[in-house]
Amino acid sequence: MLFKQIFKRLSSIKSSIRTFSYTTRLYSKEFNDRHIQSLIDDQEFTSMSAALLHIRSAGHRIYIIQPSMKFKARGRQSTTAQLQLSESISLIQTLDKWRVVGQGIYTLKSSGLSRYVYGTGNIEKIQKEIRQCQATAVFISIDRLSLGQIDGLTEKFRVPVYDRYSIVLQIFKNHAQSGAAKLQVALAEIPLLRYRKNDSELFKDRERHLRAEVAKLEQHRKLLKKRRLNIDIPTVAVVGYTNAGKTSLIKALTKDATMQPKNQLFATLDVTTHAGVLPNALNVLYIDTVGFIADIPTTLIEAFRATLNDAIDAHLLIHVCDISHPDYFVQYKTVLQTLQELNVPQSKIESMITVFNKYDLLGQQSPEENQDKPNEESKSDIKERNIFSQIHDKLCISCQTGQGLDELVDLVQKRILIVSDRITCEYRVLQGGQLYQTLVSGDLCTIKTMIVDEHDPQYIHLECFFSKTAYAKFQAHYPGALKYQIV
Repeated sequence: MLFKQIFKRLSSIKSSIRTFSYTTRLYSKEFNDRHIQSLIDDQEFTSMSAALLHIRSAGHRIYIIQPSMKFKARGRQSTTAQLQLSESISLIQTLDKWRVVGQGIYTLKSSGLSRYVYGTGNIEKIQKEIRQCQATAVFISIDRLSLGQIDGLTEKFRVPVYDRYSIVLQIFKNHAQSGAAKLQVALAEIPLLRYRKNDSELFKDRERHLRAEVAKLEQHRKLLKKRRLNIDIPTVAVVGYTNAGKTSLIKALTKDATMQPKNQLFATLDVTTHAGVLPNALNVLYIDTVGFIADIPTTLIEAFRATLNDAIDAHLLIHVCDISHPDYFVQYKTVLQTLQELNVPQSKIESMITVFNKYDLLGQQSPEENQDKPNEESKSDIKERNIFSQIHDKLCISCQTGQGLDELVDLVQKRILIVSDRITCEYRVLQGGQLYQTLVSGDLCTIKTMIVDEHDPQYIHLECFFSKTAYAKFQAHYPGALKYQIV
């Protein structure tokens, strides 16, 4: 009877968390629909944007130019132009009705700052390739082209020219589902359009209205955060490179069948919360986040700060890295760099758990063998590799087979008790008594174990988790509670 009571209570707590998680998403939807739909549906602006960026309903036949640097920037030595080209192709394939009809890797002997990026020989070769494959647009996989370069290359190729910023932004626009995501994408789009028109005053009114709505969104998020703090549930934010398996991991940890991970870049743009219960009966909220990617201006990710703050404020971070990807090392470093650029506290980065997902796809290869290493590496990059191989709190997992998930849950359980300042106490209480009722109610603590006293079955030993605030309240009401132990 006693254990049925406890199980019922724990089930109701878990149900309340799921209700809270659902209510959070529902409340966000109501907020967005009420405040920003008219801004998002501005047809005049949408038409102007499509014209400036040469967006066609029929899509584009894309020729990809993948630059290969003769002297690679620090942090990029461990990748290859072929790997970068593969990612560039994936970006285009993510866009509906856009398809790659040709591609080429072209070495940059200089910094790539000239008007045409390349010399006459390469430009003529690319012009011939574009004509042969009948491309309707060119994607040059550089983070951001200058206005002069866009004009110069458009003049040479006679088709629209895109950089990574404009392509990723277009993916964001296509994948944004909620009003909050659409709002932040709309704000991120304005600097690009101004840049393309070379007019700093363009869309001033629209930007002002969007920023006002973003400010409301930030206040809304703060309200939701306050609600989470009042409920006093630890939070775990899952971050990583796009398509590394963040949503799949949360689904595996929460057993939430409603989550539908997609095998595509930037499938998740909304930060969502999902309820879970650890083996020690402690309830947690897992936060799913927008993925990161290399070689785009941080300002594009910065536009999502209003929602990324939920992740930044979480008690614990889990970094998901796709170990089956041949460029996983660069992806790993990109995530760390982006977290630092978003001003995530160093202490939180140091306490972060790193998981190497999709380990089942490696076959018999080790992570080191799977890395497609270039012929030459700098001493600094070799040193970084050695540091990388010694990352603490790293686990090899597979969300598909379940490999390593038990070890991950165990590590999360241990770490969350520390970072959320949980206090563990053990009490010997009379079954059915007032102290017993207070502890098992779930209002102040989580019950980890219940063991009947071997000498007197009227008493029971309860191992409990308290937050510091809840423990102070408990001590105030029961200053003389006996037989407790702080672990």
